[in-house]
This record gives sequence, C-alpha cells and structure tokens, in this order.
Amino acid sequence: MRHRAQRTVPIFVALGLLFPGAASVRAADQEIDRLLQNPVAKDWVTNGGNMTNQRYSTLKQIDTTNVKQLKGAWMARLKGSGLGGKYSLEATPLVKDGIMYMVTGNDDVFALDAKTGQILWEHWSGIGQQISTVCCGWLNRGLGMGEGMLFLGQLDANVVALDIKTGKEVWRRR
Repeated sequence: MRHRAQRTVPIFVALGLLFPGAASVRAADQEIDRLLQNPVAKDWVTNGGNMTNQRYSTLKQIDTTNVKQLKGAWMARLKGSGLGGKYSLEATPLVKDGIMYMVTGNDDVFALDAKTGQILWEHWSGIGQQISTVCCGWLNRGLGMGEGMLFLGQLDANVVALDIKTGKEVWRRR
C-alpha cells in the first residue's frame, strides 16, 4: 500500500506542473466555490449539497417536533419529459436563489420556482430517440452549476452549457 502512495504523489505533482491553470478553475465562480465549501443552507448547488456530499442542511424549519406534519406543497409534470419505461431519474435537483433546476432522463432541463413549482424556463435536448446503444437505460445523473451556467452531459456524447437565467444554450461540445 505504501508503495502505491509513493507512486501516486509524483503523478499528481507532474499533473500540476503540466496543467498549472487547473487549480485556478476552481475559484472561477467565487460564490459557487464558497457555497460548495460550507454547510448547506438555502441553496443546494451540487449533488449531495456540498463538496463532502453530506446531504445535510443547516436550515432549522424542520425538526423532530414538526416533521410528522410535512406534506407535499406542489407537483410538476415537466411536460412529459422523460416519461416512459426507457427513462430513469437519478438526479438531485439543484436550488439557487429560490429556483430549482431539474434534468430528466431525456436530458431536458427545467427551471422551476421552488415555492410554487411553476416552470420558469425549459431546455429540450433534441436527442434522437432512436439511440439504442445504451446499456442501462436513458438517465442523467444531474447538473453542474457555476459561472452563471448549468452544465450537463447528454446521452448523445455532448456536453452543454445553459444560461442559468434563461435556459438558452451558451455552448455545446462533442
């Protein structure tokens, strides 16, 4: 085990020397970076809530005295996206500034008002439904957030960046 660690350290040092700009990428969006480093409060900006994937919020509205009183506040149908046997939902919604961002198994993205469930904008992936080389069904494991954009990897081998306020495509890379 010790031998493996001795080999790993030089590899990371070499990668750091080859890609010196990689460390600065993390701080490109200082607000998101700050939210990722701290315990989750009202914003849930990554899968698991923060960098340590604790899935814990510091909010105090729900506790052992009132948890039994919880009930659904709203439900959204997402206009039928990802509805069908071949689709799967395995993503955690992201929440920032009262807006919930959700991706479906068809790689369609929706922004919803977190209090009412009203759809604020939608982005349809346009993925050809004839793709059949999928081993485990059509699914998306979630969105990334930063620099005013949402990022998603699509089943058609594209990575797409969307403007977080409008849902308009900013860029797409194969």
